[in-house]
Amino acid sequence: MATADILVSLVVLAMFYSILSLGMNIKYGHTGLLDFGHVGFYLIGAYTAALLVVPADVGGPSTVYLFGLDLPWVVGVLAAMVVAGIVGAIVALPTIRLREDYLAITVLGIATIFQRIIQAETWLANGPDALRGITPPLIDKFPVDGQSTLGLVLIALICGTVWALTTLGLGRIREILAEADRSVVGGATDTLYAIGLLGTERVLGTERMGDSTGENVSEPTTIGSEATTQFRMSVLAGGIVAVATAILVGISTRGGLLAVGAIVSVYTWLVLLAGINSYANFDGIDYAATLALGTAYMLALAPMYYLDSLAIWLPLTLGAFAAVIGSTVYLRRNWSRFSARPFRYGLFIGVWFGAIWYFPIQVLTPLLDGNLMSAATTVSNNVVWMLSFSGPTPQIGYSRFTLFLFGSILLVALYLMELIVESPFGRVLRAVRNDERVVNSLGKDPFLYKIQSMALGSALGGLAGALAAMYFQVLVFTMFAPRVTFIALLIMFLGGVGNNRAMIVGAFLFWAFQTATTELAGFVATDLRTNFQAFRFVLMGLLFLLILYYRPQGLMGERSGAEVSEQ
Repeated sequence: MATADILVSLVVLAMFYSILSLGMNIKYGHTGLLDFGHVGFYLIGAYTAALLVVPADVGGPSTVYLFGLDLPWVVGVLAAMVVAGIVGAIVALPTIRLREDYLAITVLGIATIFQRIIQAETWLANGPDALRGITPPLIDKFPVDGQSTLGLVLIALICGTVWALTTLGLGRIREILAEADRSVVGGATDTLYAIGLLGTERVLGTERMGDSTGENVSEPTTIGSEATTQFRMSVLAGGIVAVATAILVGISTRGGLLAVGAIVSVYTWLVLLAGINSYANFDGIDYAATLALGTAYMLALAPMYYLDSLAIWLPLTLGAFAAVIGSTVYLRRNWSRFSARPFRYGLFIGVWFGAIWYFPIQVLTPLLDGNLMSAATTVSNNVVWMLSFSGPTPQIGYSRFTLFLFGSILLVALYLMELIVESPFGRVLRAVRNDERVVNSLGKDPFLYKIQSMALGSALGGLAGALAAMYFQVLVFTMFAPRVTFIALLIMFLGGVGNNRAMIVGAFLFWAFQTATTELAGFVATDLRTNFQAFRFVLMGLLFLLILYYRPQGLMGERSGAEVSEQ
């Protein structure tokens, strides 16, 4: 598998786990309901969607299931959300009055019952065997290279949507920079934003708000109107890119697709760098220090890569890691720059580690072999991540379409949840979490709000389950073990309890860790590989404990009431 494909798989997994954790955050982060059985609604969503979309006779006589209606995926996903939400409300009715710890244990038991029903009742969903034959939407149309009309439309739609969403994200980055009054960094970001808008601010008759120069700037009347204007400009820019993509690919299939794929890919990389820079607020010394530590961690793995004898590389690798970790701890305690921002430093050490793995490490072997053409091809493939070069011509594979589809669903879900938590309903949920007696004194019934919170969070769990069925294309009851709930909890605490946007950060960090350890397992002897991969759960448990002890609010923390009201 190409390195870009690994990255795309990581992002797709992080997306539907973000939705799963978003449901957990609605329950616990905003309402204070600790639901250890959240995986049960993930299971319900997955199997509901699967049974609705599979044909009636898939898999032959060895595959038995209740029904297969062969319905469109839109119906399957919506039904998964509705069924999971209703079951969540029903489960909440007898359990919601329990104290927090008893509630958590009770719903964990209910989720285990759901899993055992799937395992034992063969007539329902093939019992302990896998439920197969789940066909994702439009998979038969991919890969596309623009030679057909449908392929041309899909390429234009994907490229235009990616451009619009990336530009919309860049607009948010500009807002962060403006709030922090970082005009120097904001100037470079403003230039990139102007390029991304493609002149749409002139077409719509709007000036760029918050120009760093302070000249010819018309202040928006409200923050909401600025957000609406940014959305309109981003959508229009995406439409321009879609039309230009259709024209270029229509004129020259190979050259046009390669050009558009390269431009859109490079643009997303630049916006990603702008986002990283806006979060870091580092100077040259900070970047150099985190780069040095990230490189040191990568070099500590060198014995594992280049030595065959386990008796040699294992002690060398452990010793090197001990030395690097010791250096990191020393800097954390004795260097004011590090000690003032330890989590930001730690995050960027990981960012540099991933960047070194994604670019230099992948070309190291071809360069050592003297194969410059192979090295150049590897670099271009990793940079132009939107395209697949496995065939005779550049093309967009189904994994990229899945990325586009899941990303769109995640952003819509996040937007709707932000509207909900910022509404009076969301404020009541937080009041219930903080003190039910206050809510009672205002004439509102906390019980009803808890039921609604359970239904809403469970519906999001069902949505994540439907996307999981779409992605994996096969379902087995072991996929819905209680550990899935604790992964969602880890993601929530890692990002920030009560912060919806932090679920995306937590999910990406978790799956980056999972992907990195999976890649490392490939260099371990076969007989030890299973133990190595199982050891990841030990590391995850330790990570969970460290976060709870040192950073209980998570990396991003909970959004304050003032920030929510300003949004």
